[in-house]
Amino acid sequence: MRLDVALDEFLPHPVASVWAVLTDAGAISDWLMATRDFRPDVGVRFRLKTRHLSANGWIDAEVLELDPPRRMVWSWSVNDGSQPTTVTFELEREGEGTRLRLRHEGTIDPAFGNLLVDGWPGRIALLAEVLQRQTGEVT
Repeated sequence: MRLDVALDEFLPHPVASVWAVLTDAGAISDWLMATRDFRPDVGVRFRLKTRHLSANGWIDAEVLELDPPRRMVWSWSVNDGSQPTTVTFELEREGEGTRLRLRHEGTIDPAFGNLLVDGWPGRIALLAEVLQRQTGEVT
């Protein structure tokens, strides 16, 4: 299937706070999936632990692009032999908050693709919760 997830969310937190949650391994483990080896550097390969997307429970990923604090692009592979998909995070200041645009696209097995289509909105909601806890900023 052709995966094309596009989310556009307003987060009532400064860009720097949102960027910190997107680029910290501990925070990523809280809102997305467990990772110990993520670093916000182009070329860094890292793994995300999941129970749903792949037979072995791992997503293999790599930081493809980085333009702090505005844009980050990952390759994302469910380890099923298919080509990696791409996940793009873009941040833009909007008033006192941040506009987050997430795009996940590529060709993927329909079973995995449907999980991602259904799952990303919940992950963004968790990201907002992590931001709330970490920043102490009232929304």
